[in-house]
Amino acid sequence: MKRQLVLYLDNCVFSELLKPEATAMRKGFGTLPHRIAFSDIHIAEMRTNHEEYTTLLNELDAVFVRNPGQVHERHDRISSLDPAVPEERFANYFEFSPAYEAFYEMLAPMHHLMGGGQEKTMDQVAKKTERAVSNSLTKLLGSELVGNSVEISNALKGATESLTSINVSDTRKSVEAQVSAVREGDPMREMDPIEKVHHVFSKLSEIEQRGFLDKYPEKFAQLRTLGTGELSGFAFALFGMGLTKRKGKFTGSRQSQKFAAQFRDAQHIEEASRCDCFITFDQDASALAASTFAYAGFPTQTILLKNH
Repeated sequence: MKRQLVLYLDNCVFSELLKPEATAMRKGFGTLPHRIAFSDIHIAEMRTNHEEYTTLLNELDAVFVRNPGQVHERHDRISSLDPAVPEERFANYFEFSPAYEAFYEMLAPMHHLMGGGQEKTMDQVAKKTERAVSNSLTKLLGSELVGNSVEISNALKGATESLTSINVSDTRKSVEAQVSAVREGDPMREMDPIEKVHHVFSKLSEIEQRGFLDKYPEKFAQLRTLGTGELSGFAFALFGMGLTKRKGKFTGSRQSQKFAAQFRDAQHIEEASRCDCFITFDQDASALAASTFAYAGFPTQTILLKNH
C-alpha cells in the first residue's frame, strides 16, 4: 500500500475551495488518497471567516502540521500531523491575537527600509511601531505588564533608537540596485529553481555573496540543523533580493498588507517544507517555494494550479 502524501495547501487554495462554485474542486480534494494539511499561518489568515473555514477543514478531514522541534527552537524536517480541531485552534488564536498583531506590526520598519511607505520617515515608522507593539502587549498582558512596564518600555525605546540610526537612503539604494540587476531583462524566465538562487547571489557584492554562501551553501538544510524561522527567513531574503516580482508590495494602496502577506508566504514555505507538496494558485509563491526547497535541499515538490 502506498504511503499517503501530505499536501500543504496555500491559503489561496483554501479560499478558492470556500466558493460556492467550487463544489467539484472540494469533492476532488476530499477524495484524494492523501492528507490535506494546514498550519498556524493559515489560522491567522482564516480568522475573519473562521466559521466557514472550520466547516471546510472538517469536511476535508485535514490535519494540522506542527514542528516537533519548536520547543527547542529548531526546525524539524519531520512533521507531526495532529488532529485538525479548527474550533480549538481559532479559539487559541483569538485569545492570543495581540501577540500575533504585535509580531506583524514589527514588519513595518523592514517594509520601510526595503522601499515601502516612502512618504514617511524612519523616525515616524519606528515610533508608530513602538506604540502599536506596546498597545498589543498591554492588551495581552494587562496588569501583568505593569510590573515590567519600565523594562519593556526601555527595550522598545532602545529598538526605536536603533532603527532611527539606520541610513535608510543608502540601504534603499543598495536594495534597488540589487533587485534591478537581478530582474533586468527577466533572465530567470528559463532558469530552473536552483539556477535562480545562484543568479540572485551573483548580483551581490563579493563580500555579501561570500557571507551568504558561507551561511547558506547549496543543500544547507542537509548539512546542519536549522533554527525555527530560519528557512522562512531565507525564503524572504530571496524575495527581498529580487527572485520574485515586488509589484504592489512597496507602492500603491494596501502595500503594508501585501508586504505582510508576502512575509506569510515565506512562513508557509517553512511549514510546507515538512510536507510532500506545496500547492498554490500564486505563481510567485510557487517560484519562491520551488527555489527555496531545491536550494536548501528539501524534497518537497511545488504544484502550481491554474484558475479556469
